[in-house]
Amino acid sequence: MPPEIKSVRIDRNVFQQTLEKKLSDLPPLPAVVSKILQTVNDPNSSAEELNRLISMDQGLASKILRIVNSAYYGFPKRISTLTHAVVILGYNTVRNLVLGVSAFGQLNHKSMPYGLNRTAFWEHSVAAAVASCVIAQQRLPRTRNAKEESFIGGLLHDIGALYLDSYFPVQYAVTMAFAAREKKTSDEAESMVLGIDHLTVGRRIAEHWNFPSHLVAMIGEHHRPSLRSENFDLVAAVHAGDILAWECGYVASEHTQPHALHPDVQEWLNCTPEQWEQMKAQTKQLFEASTALLQVMKENR
Repeated sequence: MPPEIKSVRIDRNVFQQTLEKKLSDLPPLPAVVSKILQTVNDPNSSAEELNRLISMDQGLASKILRIVNSAYYGFPKRISTLTHAVVILGYNTVRNLVLGVSAFGQLNHKSMPYGLNRTAFWEHSVAAAVASCVIAQQRLPRTRNAKEESFIGGLLHDIGALYLDSYFPVQYAVTMAFAAREKKTSDEAESMVLGIDHLTVGRRIAEHWNFPSHLVAMIGEHHRPSLRSENFDLVAAVHAGDILAWECGYVASEHTQPHALHPDVQEWLNCTPEQWEQMKAQTKQLFEASTALLQVMKENR
């Protein structure tokens, strides 16, 4: 890290005031995405309506078709229209992909070569999405849409870190250096250096963009799951998926320490070491089939 970064001193009060201003000025999601979010609870929503909305943004439509035709979904090069994608994969799957691609597109700005390793970040995000889905499939097989919601929760769980690295690159580089030196987790280092962590920032972004409450919880609580949360099951799936991704070798940052599995989540999982290893193997296999999603995320700027 350059000497000018190492010598930076951060006034946490000034930083938090600046952060508040920038968060309040955060641009809204594209109009098409906001409209799609509004259809979540509309019983009259249809595949044709979703197709019409997404098709208003041809760049977005092209990215979604690339992803749904990947090996991960099991229909490589066989889905030719968005309507077909909704019919085969389900409304929630396609809606969540739109949300993930659009949210990352709004935040993915890189002005300095240090801080978050973006390649590692994207790999971890996709791996956490896949792992969270694997866990939901095992632990919540009868919960409606649990797989799809856990997937998007895992994909977006670290948007707060992406925002901090994009909009405060020098301060976040200092934070990562502190984490490496003091052997801290990301949220520990952020709290100590910046006075706020990426969970809190991520929750603020999710609320600003009017994400569904369960997605706000997965983003804002993934390192601090609580049995008192009405969304504990989904938060637990993302918490465990995050850790599973780390154990598979897809680390969020080479500068920070991994988190331990929360005791409440460990009890909730109720799985043997052999079952955990099986989920790791499944996560690695599915990650390898997710190259189209990973490529879109990397291009999303």
